[in-house]
Amino acid sequence: MAFTLLEIASGTHRTFTLIDLLKLLGDRINDEIIFSGKTYRISSFQEQAPTVVDGTVDWETVEFTIPSPGTEQFHIEYNLTDTDALFLTVNNVLYQYGPSRDFHIEGITLHWHGPFALETSDRMVLRFPNTVTF
Repeated sequence: MAFTLLEIASGTHRTFTLIDLLKLLGDRINDEIIFSGKTYRISSFQEQAPTVVDGTVDWETVEFTIPSPGTEQFHIEYNLTDTDALFLTVNNVLYQYGPSRDFHIEGITLHWHGPFALETSDRMVLRFPNTVTF
C-alpha cells in the first residue's frame, strides 16, 4: 500500500510504500526484520491489500441457501483469515463475528449461532474484500 508524505523543507509530496517502512525498521544489510521474536526476510514482502478502484473496495458477495430449518453450518469456498473485514447479514440485518457472538468461521465452515434458528425463507449473505485465496 503506497502513501504520500509532505516534505517540510521543500513542500513536495513523496510516495512511500510498506516495503520502505520494513526497510527502515529492519536490518537492510541482512534483509531481515524481527516481529514477535521471529525473523523474517524483508525481500519476501507481498502486499495483501484489497483491490481499490477510484477509492472503493471490490467486495465479494456469497449468498447462502438455507437447506432446512435450523441449519447452523455452511460451507465456504474461500480461505477467510481477515475476520475484521467480514460482514454477515440475515434478512438485511448485520450480525457480529466471534465464537461468543452471532457467527464464526473455522476453516471452510461458517457456524451460525445467532439469536434465532434460520428458516429456509431467510436470506443470509456474507461480504468481504476480494483479497482472499482460493
